[in-house]
Amino acid sequence: MLFRNIMYTAFFSAVIAGLLLGTLQAFSTTPVIYSAEIYEVTKESPSMPNTHTENATAHSHQHDGEAWKPASRTERIGYTFLADILIAFGHSLLLTSFLAFIFLKFGKPEISWRSGLLIGIGGYLSFYLATIIGLPPEVPGTVAADLHARQLWWTFTIVATMIGLSVLYLAPTSFKVAGLVFIVLPHIVGAPHPEVHGFLNQEKEAVSALSQLEHQFLISTAWVNLVYWLALGLLSGLFANKFLNGNASLLKN
Repeated sequence: MLFRNIMYTAFFSAVIAGLLLGTLQAFSTTPVIYSAEIYEVTKESPSMPNTHTENATAHSHQHDGEAWKPASRTERIGYTFLADILIAFGHSLLLTSFLAFIFLKFGKPEISWRSGLLIGIGGYLSFYLATIIGLPPEVPGTVAADLHARQLWWTFTIVATMIGLSVLYLAPTSFKVAGLVFIVLPHIVGAPHPEVHGFLNQEKEAVSALSQLEHQFLISTAWVNLVYWLALGLLSGLFANKFLNGNASLLKN
């Protein structure tokens, strides 16, 4: 019963937040990606992989002449919306499960839109802010380190930050320093970076344009992710209040 209601909460929250994210991306980050792709080189050096990332959806790709890709921009946007909803479902499932767990074990916070907003902020800090310190969002054509190494550090950073924030919120005062240790640990280890920084296309015009697009991309991903996580947290709290608080005994079974 509890599991079913958590799934309901995650589903309804994900549909709304995912559609919101897709819409925001369509008018902010996606046009930047299209503009950057104009300057992509046709042939790439194996030692200089070409990737780009948008933190909210945490998607990154490596161009391959044999790889499948959407036939048109409309199809590409459609797949982006679908991916956003699926990822939002995973995020909301995580937030809602955490909210139910700490309410069951610690009796706080009360399940409401306020607590949802709080864990939404935690999601933004963990999934976006903590990760861009070491691996800022990249436009297509950026020289990047090994994809698997970056994914490993990215995952490590998210998990460590979530644990650290949880300790800071739930643990006694004497243990809160451990939370800070978890938060800074990934940055002490350090994110993987390429030996040479810059862009694959070294033409003066391309470097100038990509540098401007890179800055624009960073600003866009920052506010898009903030709106997304606040909305997802708020919606998760509202639907959790409806599906979980409606029968408090669910949290005791």
